[in-house]
Amino acid sequence: MDAVYFIPRKDFSEIEQALLKDDLVSRQSLTFRNAANFDSKEDAVCVRISGSEEALFKAKEIIAGKGKLIEGAEKERILKQIADEEDVVAQGFGNIFE
Repeated sequence: MDAVYFIPRKDFSEIEQALLKDDLVSRQSLTFRNAANFDSKEDAVCVRISGSEEALFKAKEIIAGKGKLIEGAEKERILKQIADEEDVVAQGFGNIFE
């Protein structure tokens, strides 16, 4: 399961620390990117959390009111873009070892 949030830059440090300090959430896959990379006009950081339903619920509680949950087509577009970027990086590492 995946959740995508835009966290205003002014609140990001506090939210990032809270996510990383939480025992359950910190063991999930967390990705942080500049929201502008996803054509957002907001001064924000995009946070993708991939993990269990329980962990996503806990992350939602931590972020509560400070971030915007991204859903629908925009979420799918962001997840695809992140996956594509990760594939390019993985291919680059593969070329190093050939």
